[in-house]
Amino acid sequence: MNRKRSITVILFTFSLIVLVALQAYYIYNSYRLEEKDLNRQARSIADKVMNEMDKYDTDANDNQLIGDFERIKKGIGIQKEKIIFPEKVYSSEALYSEKLEELIKKNSADSGLEIAMKNEIYSVFDQVQRKELLPKNRAIILFQTAKKLSKPNLIAESKWSSHQSKENTDTNLDEKYDYKIQSKSYYQLLNIDFLIYKKVIPLIVISLLIVILIVYLFRNSLKNLNLQEKKISQLHTTIDSIAHELNTPITTLKFSIVQTSDSETKTLLQRQIKRLEHIVNSIHHSGSEDNLIDKNGMENYFSNIKKTHDHINFNIDFNAVTNTIIRQNDFVQIMDNLIDNSVKYGAKNLDIIINKNLEIEISDDGIGIPKDEQKPIFDKYYRVSRTENLNINGLGVGLFLVKSIVDKYKGKISVRSNPDKGVTFKIHIPNEN
Repeated sequence: MNRKRSITVILFTFSLIVLVALQAYYIYNSYRLEEKDLNRQARSIADKVMNEMDKYDTDANDNQLIGDFERIKKGIGIQKEKIIFPEKVYSSEALYSEKLEELIKKNSADSGLEIAMKNEIYSVFDQVQRKELLPKNRAIILFQTAKKLSKPNLIAESKWSSHQSKENTDTNLDEKYDYKIQSKSYYQLLNIDFLIYKKVIPLIVISLLIVILIVYLFRNSLKNLNLQEKKISQLHTTIDSIAHELNTPITTLKFSIVQTSDSETKTLLQRQIKRLEHIVNSIHHSGSEDNLIDKNGMENYFSNIKKTHDHINFNIDFNAVTNTIIRQNDFVQIMDNLIDNSVKYGAKNLDIIINKNLEIEISDDGIGIPKDEQKPIFDKYYRVSRTENLNINGLGVGLFLVKSIVDKYKGKISVRSNPDKGVTFKIHIPNEN
């Protein structure tokens, strides 16, 4: 029973781990789907804001940006014709950033999304001098929100060229400017974790409650099972004790029979004592070292059993049997219990076959044993749970005793339902020959 309990606990633990893994996978997928949906909403708002910001991107603004480049070229911001402080180039950043904040607030007011955005120029290539003006990993911020982006997502990338020419009165030369400019727009949903956990946490709580409930129910089931096993163990001990205590009055009765002169009373007492001995031996069987049973012993046994159960039609075949291992008392115990069981459970016909390999097969036409009850019928004190069994006396030790004797000889016993009705017990005991 302890082995069965250990297997049950291992299977439950494995199942629980699988359940937790599935719940975790489900929650993770929910998290990812929610993350994807929120980013999609934020991207939609960011696209709308960028489209509105494009309305302020005019030629005048483009010229202003080029003008800023030129003014910086004349100051300390330029060293060897490269922009050293690109973040200080664009003088209109603050104006556009303020406008960006207004548009984000207007478009995301009812969504609960906290969005940060940024638009920057990451490359200014002077096509006249064939030089990149921006330092590596530096950018000109055109506009951005006050809250900075830590994990930016790209919205769009654009390229354009800016051409300009003007006359330099000092040198009396026409100066031409031709820039290829590349920019990127980014967005980030700042409160995405809060929004996701707001929806996922209830799933986590429910999953935990389910797991806790399952563990609690399993723990209670184990507790109840232990309690039932304890009660069954106490019952077994009580029955074994009763059987042991019966040995004394049986012995006393045997001595009393010797002094009884009435033949009818003596016969009645002998029959009842034999019945008591059979019950006690079934409960508290200790085995014996009697002689091997031979063919004559089997003939005598079956002759007597036919007289005892004269209302049963016996079909017995043991002509080819050669026994070299099984003791007489063990053989009698096996056959008595199997035949008594068949008779008690409604059999009218019994087929018994014993061959030379000591394969014993007993088939009856009784009420049978349900398939789902066939496995535990060899457990001590086990009885099939059904209405028909309530009116049939028995302790549930007969088949246990048969199995114990078969195990003693390192044999095997099996049971199967017959096609029409009844069951067939098959026993194989290894024979030395």
